Amino acid sequence: MRVFRKYRAFLIILASVGIMLVLGVGGMLFAMRSEARKHPIFAADVKPFHSLRIADRNGVLLQEVRSRDGRSAPVRLRAISPHFIHAVLAAEDRRFRSHSGVDWLAVGRAGAMNSLSVGRRSGASTITLQLAKMLDPGPRTLGKKIREVKGAWRIEAGMTKDEILEQYMSRLPFGNQLFGIESASQDYFRKKASDLSLAQAALLAAIPNAPTLLNPRRNLDLVNKRRTFILDRMHSLGYISREEKELAQAERIEIHEPARPRSAPHFIERLQTDLPAPITRVTATLNARLQAAVEQQVKEVIDELKGRVVTNAAVLVLENRTGEVLAYVGSADFDDHGNEGQNDGVQALRQPGSALKPFIYGLALEKGMSPATMLDDLEVHFSTPVGDFSPQNYSRRFHGPVRLREALGNSLNVPAVRVIAELGTDAALARLRDFGFQTLDADAEHYGVGLILGDGEVTLYELTRAYMYLARGGSIIPVREVLVQATAIMAKGRQSDGEREKRMKSAPLRVSTPEAVYLITDILKDPYARTTEFGLDSVLRLPFPAAVKTGTSRNYRDNWTVGYTREYTVGVWVGNFNGVPMQQVAGVSGAGPIFRRVMMLLQGKKEPKDFERPSGLIEVEVCALSGKQKGPDCPHVVSELFLRDEVEAGAMEPCDVHRKLPVLAGNGQIAPAGARREETEYRVFEDLPPIYEFWQRETGRPVMPRELSRHAESALFEIIRPAHQSIYRRPLDLAARYQTIRFEAVGAPGSAEVVWTLNSDEIGRTRDAHFLDWPVRTGEYRLRATAPGVPASEIRFTVE
Repeated sequence: MRVFRKYRAFLIILASVGIMLVLGVGGMLFAMRSEARKHPIFAADVKPFHSLRIADRNGVLLQEVRSRDGRSAPVRLRAISPHFIHAVLAAEDRRFRSHSGVDWLAVGRAGAMNSLSVGRRSGASTITLQLAKMLDPGPRTLGKKIREVKGAWRIEAGMTKDEILEQYMSRLPFGNQLFGIESASQDYFRKKASDLSLAQAALLAAIPNAPTLLNPRRNLDLVNKRRTFILDRMHSLGYISREEKELAQAERIEIHEPARPRSAPHFIERLQTDLPAPITRVTATLNARLQAAVEQQVKEVIDELKGRVVTNAAVLVLENRTGEVLAYVGSADFDDHGNEGQNDGVQALRQPGSALKPFIYGLALEKGMSPATMLDDLEVHFSTPVGDFSPQNYSRRFHGPVRLREALGNSLNVPAVRVIAELGTDAALARLRDFGFQTLDADAEHYGVGLILGDGEVTLYELTRAYMYLARGGSIIPVREVLVQATAIMAKGRQSDGEREKRMKSAPLRVSTPEAVYLITDILKDPYARTTEFGLDSVLRLPFPAAVKTGTSRNYRDNWTVGYTREYTVGVWVGNFNGVPMQQVAGVSGAGPIFRRVMMLLQGKKEPKDFERPSGLIEVEVCALSGKQKGPDCPHVVSELFLRDEVEAGAMEPCDVHRKLPVLAGNGQIAPAGARREETEYRVFEDLPPIYEFWQRETGRPVMPRELSRHAESALFEIIRPAHQSIYRRPLDLAARYQTIRFEAVGAPGSAEVVWTLNSDEIGRTRDAHFLDWPVRTGEYRLRATAPGVPASEIRFTVE
């Protein structure tokens, strides 16, 4: 009592405030209700029912969809089974007949249970409130909730309870693009809504609570659990007897497969989620004839591959000029529930394998590399957060020195990892995000250098769109799925036609230079660049110019083929939605055949144009091994593309790999100056860095001799590289790692140690093989090499 007296005044004030607050809120709600009832919504005022008609770009009907805002065939209450009406009332709104739109008892109960976290969270939405939401769809906000309450009061003021039920039951969502009880009854049970049994009615009443989760074709067990709950509620409310409830629970329910034809079902489902609510007619970008043909090709190839544990595929076809979707196949068979055919492979997150390499190589080309840059394809180990990582090529072989063109064309993994290590994973990840790979949302450290090999997840949609950007020379436009939209706004049916999306007035964004993108395209369309791993006449070689790239994820869980002509970009994924590995099915053997067939369909009898080369590129003949400007001793020469500015500035270095040396015919060692002519012959050697020596010996390639024949009584010790008074021009935009000059001497006696000095500063010592690779710096230099017992050798050179 003392405590009460102490706080009596405070408690009285608190109670007074509470009463005032309740009265204030109550008065505000009363005023809102009174105002709302002045503007009743009559059944005749509600928008008429419209199905959503989706046609292809040529007007061919793809599908008529009964959509979320009430587009379905209306049905009178008398044409609905009383069992279903009672089941809905029991499940959704037991006091429907007595409240005026808002069930305040349910609101109070829900507030108390939710604030105290008692059991599962409780709702208080009435049938009238749900109908108000259906008639006025939009995002869930506080303002929207208030508008729904006002709408419920307006509906109750203008409609009878039976009219409300008619409107509500004609709009209920039942999953699988079904809206309204008549549509659901016909589709699931092949019968009218008036003929539903008690068990069937209770099952259908269970679905609208969560139509995606409670899909009877996917999760019948979950639907049956809620059906049991509804039957129990119907019994407790007196709608059915105990015997009727038990008979209904024991009744075996058979769900029929969809009877209506489906065209591009994954595309239609995606389109629906993005369309504004009032849309009643859509002209999509899809080409119905092409769609059907692509679906057929997918089924044929997957049937051929089923023996190798392959069940599904997805295809996306884009028009490069407009970004329009021409074909969209999400799975091999939408109705194949056993293989999860309703999953959308175009939007599914999967590991891309090597399909990301072109974008990262493109960055390397921008940073100073060229298609002729020599890369190391040798065993290498990287330290990662999860341990040692040693990349392997698909063939499990190493190829030694390879030009960048060969490395990308053959999709060699080891050179790719060396490239991303040189660029840095932060820069590589940023470049991928520039190309639209927003699903790569972890930081660079998470992916590491394995990012270039597919250590991350992307969608076929993202991948195909990014390759379309390559086809467009690096410029970005949005992917488009709709050409025309038409709207039913009022009950009178007034319509306004949408317009085709206007072309971008400003220049499109560019994510890479035209030169770098063209070089990537030129590599990907070059059949000779990929012969080492794929052969010359694989399915990737088309009878017209087409850039193609494959990808295969770890353990053959996914394979891809993505590519483009000037007109079209095609992306293909093959795999299993459940993640089960395929049996040795790679991109070239899985997705490749589908890609080829689709490309052939697209081109038909047309003669596709070749890609247009930017004026900033020029062809130069280079050594096929070193990638440098051809020299007199290079046995094989190829034409390669370079930046015109670099070539004209004289930045290209001559080949320093092939060297013609005099050797003794007897032992193959370098002939000394005094050797007799008849004992000497000239041979061309590959003067590769020491890291290649093991690979050379393993593959049986001759290793260049590094010392004079021991039969020589005397030898001339001299620096043979660089040449005396030579001038080097340093390319300013070439990565530092590739800017070195080799210093080399011959003629040192026996195993003598050679000391190298540059401008009087010692820079190294060598034994046996006397050469050093020196990082280039501008300046004038005096290089000196000294060895015991012979005169020193000295030359001068300049770096500009």
